[in-house]
Formats: sequence, structure tokens, C-alpha cells
Amino acid sequence: MKKNFPVVLYPLVLVLTLFLFDKLFFLPIVVENTYSWKKIERKFYELKEDLFEVMLDVSKKDPSKQIGLILGSSRSGEFDSEMLEEFFPNTNSFNFAAPFGPPSFQAYWLERILQTKLSIRYVLIEVDPLLFSKSSIDYSLNGSYDNVYVLEHIDFFRNKTKDPWSTNANGFSIDEAEVYFLKKLFALYKYPLDPTAIKANNKEIEIGFLPGITSGMTGKEHKRAYIEKIKLVNRVKFGALPNEIKFANMDLFLERDAEAMYNQYLRGTTLAPTQVYFFKKMLKLMQGTGIPVIVYFPVVSEALRRRMQTDGLLDHFNSEIRKEIQAVSNVPNSKFYVIDPNTDPNWKCKDFVDSLHLSGACFPNLLPILFPKLIR
Repeated sequence: MKKNFPVVLYPLVLVLTLFLFDKLFFLPIVVENTYSWKKIERKFYELKEDLFEVMLDVSKKDPSKQIGLILGSSRSGEFDSEMLEEFFPNTNSFNFAAPFGPPSFQAYWLERILQTKLSIRYVLIEVDPLLFSKSSIDYSLNGSYDNVYVLEHIDFFRNKTKDPWSTNANGFSIDEAEVYFLKKLFALYKYPLDPTAIKANNKEIEIGFLPGITSGMTGKEHKRAYIEKIKLVNRVKFGALPNEIKFANMDLFLERDAEAMYNQYLRGTTLAPTQVYFFKKMLKLMQGTGIPVIVYFPVVSEALRRRMQTDGLLDHFNSEIRKEIQAVSNVPNSKFYVIDPNTDPNWKCKDFVDSLHLSGACFPNLLPILFPKLIR
């Protein structure tokens, strides 16, 4: 006797089929062809896992060397181990900075590295209002953290207040956790289809300022090569990416870029309680450890600094950071240092590529300010 398939199961089968079909878009070959080659930020986050493995391997081979840890955004991305050897001899410095790396991302890697029980010489933590903005978490939700960490740090009962510093936050907001898990579960949510990206990925890249002249490399080939470069610097520069741009941009460009950055991330918005929570968490993790912790305000162009001073935003932020550091510094064997090169008279080289990024030519001037003899 022929049995009919229960009609009630059709919706379930359809949902399951669509769910499995969606997983095809997680395949590397599909992502390479459908996701824009210009969007490289996620890979900087994902490949920190590779850097972590390099750190464990290097430390195992040479346990006599201590570990230096650099946490922050692309503005800290150039600090490499060889460059810092002068300030911290017999130390391998690993750079876990990433584009717009917020405190939640920094805290995740700080906690994981502390759990390895490796001997840490110093920790450098980058802070400024941009990294504490509500949008700063977007990149890291795409390519960082792990399921257990997010589940352990979901803030189910967050109280809404205007002041993020007084909000009793306890991790990621419900909305942030939801975005994280949606991107983990659904490929088309993480890699939305874009017909223009498919075309661009398979088209040869034109050389800047020379229309019609191509590099002989397609977009996806360029991205593939860049990913290999990141893997290489993980092994050669311990995560640091050399800043090869050594020129100063025009004041007019810096003014416009500063206006755009401020409007996009800071104008009319409050800072994120999530990032305040994870910053405080980092301080608590490091208090009483005896490890020097350098909390530093990255240099920005004068145009952007003026805008961040609007309505007292920058002054209030700096004051709150110092207040939190003062609170944990009272614990015995705590070594916290606040460094603000923006106000240091020894900072002379002020050439900027854009409103956020200092010219590579100026880093020799910046390093002695960041790592004074007192810390060394």
C-alpha cells in the first residue's frame, strides 16, 4: 500500500533544504567569487587565530623570550617585534591590532593569551572615542570571538542610560549577540550576494590614475595575494603590517576626511556600553599582575581632534579613562601607564596620510614617547 508523505512536514523539509543550500555560500570558492575583493577587514580579524598559533609555536621553540602584546586598531598595526626590540630586549612582540579593533576584540585576545600562562613583558592597549563608538564592533562581529565567549558575555538585562560609563553593562548587547550568531549560522547574512561584486572579483584591476591600463590581476587574485601577505607577516613580523605610506596629505583632504569620520561614528551618538564594559574587564584582568600596561591615546590629525573635542566629548572620554585606570592602580602590584602623545611636546612629526593614520615616516618620533624609560 502506497504511503503519502505527510503534508505537515513539507514546510520543515523546505526550511531544511534552504538552510543547507545557504551553507554552500560558506564554501571558500563561492565566497571568493561573490564577496567583494575590496572587503579585506574581516580577514585581519580571522587571521588573528593564525597569529595566535604562531605565538604558541614561537614561544615553545624559544621559551627564554617574553611576550609583548599589542592591542588596538590599524593605527597600531605597524608596531613590530624588531622595531620594539630596542625598547624591550629579549621580547617577541605580537601585534593583535585590527581595523577598528574595539575593546571587546582586545579583551577577547587578552583573556585567551593570559590563559596560556606565557611570560608577558608588557601590554599596549589603544583607546579613543572611535574605538568605543557603537559602530566599532561591526568588523569584529564578522570575524572574531567564538561561540562560547559570546554566550558567556551576553548582557540580558542591560539598563539603558545616557551615560555609557555609568551603565551597568555586562557584555555584548542582545542585538550584538544576535548579529554574531546570525553571521555564524547564515552564509547569505554574512556574505550577501552582490552581482557587481561578482563581476569586479573576476575583472582585472585597473591601475590608479590610468584608466584602461590593468595590473594583469583580477580582484579575487589580488585579495588572495593580500591574505597570503597577512599570513606571511604573522610569521615574519608577528602580525605587524609595515606602513609603506610615507607622505603627508593636504590639509584640505584631512579636513574633509575628519568631518566624514566624525559624522559617521561620533556625531549625535553616545559611546557603546559594551566597549566600556570590556575596557574595564581588561583593566581588572591586568590589575595586580605586575605586568606593565600602557594605555595610550593614538595620535590623530588636528582636524579630527578638534571635532572630537566638540561638546566636550574628547575631554570627557579621556577623563573617564584616567578615572578607571586610577581605580585599578590602587591594587598592589598593578602597573598602569597612560600615554597621550597628542599632548606631548616631544611629538614633532605630524604628517598624516588621512585623519586617522600617521605617516610611516613619523613612527621613529612616536615610539620613544609611547615607551619611555620608566616603562622599560
